[in-house]
Parts: sequence; structure tokens; C-alpha cells
Amino acid sequence: MFRQDPCRSRGELFDREEELNQLVKALKSNVWVAILGPRMAGKTSLAYVGANLLEDFSVVYVDLRGTYTMKKAAERILNSLPQSKLESLLERIKGIRIGKFGIELKDSSAVDVMERLFSELHNGIVILDEVQDVIYGVNHFLNLLARIRNSKRDINFVFTGSSIGLMRSLLEPSPKSPLYGRTPIKIELKPWDFKTAYAFLEKGLRECNVDYTGSEISETINELGTLPGWLNFYGLRRCLGKSHEKALEESTTEGVKVAKMELENLLKNRPAWARLVLRSLAFGARWHEMLELGASKAGLLKFLKTLQNLYLISKEGEVYRISDPIYRRASREL
Repeated sequence: MFRQDPCRSRGELFDREEELNQLVKALKSNVWVAILGPRMAGKTSLAYVGANLLEDFSVVYVDLRGTYTMKKAAERILNSLPQSKLESLLERIKGIRIGKFGIELKDSSAVDVMERLFSELHNGIVILDEVQDVIYGVNHFLNLLARIRNSKRDINFVFTGSSIGLMRSLLEPSPKSPLYGRTPIKIELKPWDFKTAYAFLEKGLRECNVDYTGSEISETINELGTLPGWLNFYGLRRCLGKSHEKALEESTTEGVKVAKMELENLLKNRPAWARLVLRSLAFGARWHEMLELGASKAGLLKFLKTLQNLYLISKEGEVYRISDPIYRRASREL
């Protein structure tokens, strides 16, 4: 029930029945899919489980976090292939070499190599995880995907992430985009409600024979929120024999560490006011209050839109606020 890696089978995936049915139906119909939602919502697990339910297809999973460029994305895709497929490609495709950290490409060869690779894949489902991290070379990637869409009917793509970078270009193509009119269907994973989160923890703790109380589960949800990933941190520790207090403390610390790292990456190359705005959003802030921190109207509007597309903030009336309690804690420490 609680696990460190993504779910692979239907029996491992808790809830998400409606979203899973949508995904499987789309894949069977050769429709590409974009799974959207905040990190720790279970997007990767949903993608894996749905793809694995199509038994006649092989699954290639690629984690694109931190790739940023088309070249790095292509290298990550190649390094995610089975060894047998890699050896075959190395023999027949120029521009690929073995480097210190795996397969490496020349800058000029990335598109050609990827096109050749996908032309040779058959009956495959390619999961491109956290695809929004590809922010440079997006047009080349879109052109490549368009050619695959036109020429290959036995390859399906599942994209996961948030609506920025490459993902936004996939979902909101301009009329000049090669994928205009052929966008993936969207499946959105939202945080669980309290009842579902409670049932998840209760079921998992029972499965590993842990004694618990209802107040402990409620406290955990109040502290960690309802994203499956944070709750999984807690559940794993309880199943390893740690007390409720210790498991909750360690889960909170680990979660804040992960969230803080992501927020720091988000703040790279942004003006100083962006950090102040993020801190203010931990407590809730109005538009005029954030402007007083040094932001321009245009800059603040763009920044808030990015935060919304990353599923980090919500708006209640006139107040913007970071939605998740772990991210709220992390933003206060920036």
C-alpha cells in the first residue's frame, strides 16, 4: 500500500478509478493523454498503472525532471530504454555515444536520433514524466511529436506535469503549432478530500498491522494535507515501526525539504520580490499587498499565473494562498 516508488498495478493504486478509466479508454483509442496536477498527487502512478493495463504494449518511462533542453530530454529518453534496444540503436544510428553518465548526444543530432528511435518503436506507450521541465527547444520537440502523430499509430504518449513549459505548448498550441487541433486530452488529478485521505491512511496502516487512532490520522492529514505523496511518507514510517509522533515529525521535515528545493528552483533567475511574494502567500496575501513588496503589475500577474499553473496557489475572494500545508511551511523558510 505505502511505497517509495510509483504504483505499477491496479491493486497498488488507491482511488482514482474515474481517472484511470479515462486514461485506459484514451490509450485504447490511440489518443495521447496529459495528466495534470501538483507534484505528489500520484500522476506517475496513474500513468504507469494505466499503461500496464494494456498488455499488448511495452512501456517506456522517462523522468524529465531537470532536463530543460531538447538534447538533455533526448538523452534521458535514450537512457530509459531497455539495454537490448540501446545496443541495437548504438550499432545503427550515428550521433550516439557512451559517456561517463550514460548515453550522450551531439547538440545537432538530438532531433534526428529521436525521430529514428521512435520510428523503430512498435506497440509502445511512452510516459514522459514532469514534461514541463523541458523549456528550451520546445518547438523542435513539438515538430518531432507532430511527425510521430502523423506517421505512427502504434505509439501512444502520456505526458505528466503542470501547465508550463512544454506541457503548456502541448495543451495550448497556437494556430501555427504543428500540433494545433491535435492536443492531448487532459486528465486532472486534484488533492484528495479529507475522507479519501483518511481512508487511504487507514487501509494502509491496517495492511501492515499498525495500531493507530482516529485522532492520529486526523492530525496527520491536518499537518501534511491530502496529497498522496506526503501521506505516503508518513505511512511508510509507521509501517517500519516508528511512533505516530516520530513518523509525523520526519514526514513533515522530509516533505518541507523536497518542497523547499522545488520552490528554490522556481525562484532561480527571478527578481528578489518573487521570494517575498512566496513568503507572503504562505499566510495569504491580497494583490495590493504583494505589489507593495516591489513587484510590477505585469510581473506579479505573470508570476501568480505560473504558480496557479503549477497548482501551488488558490484564490479565495481577494486572497491568494498556497494551497498545500507542506508548501506553506517551505515557503515560510525561504
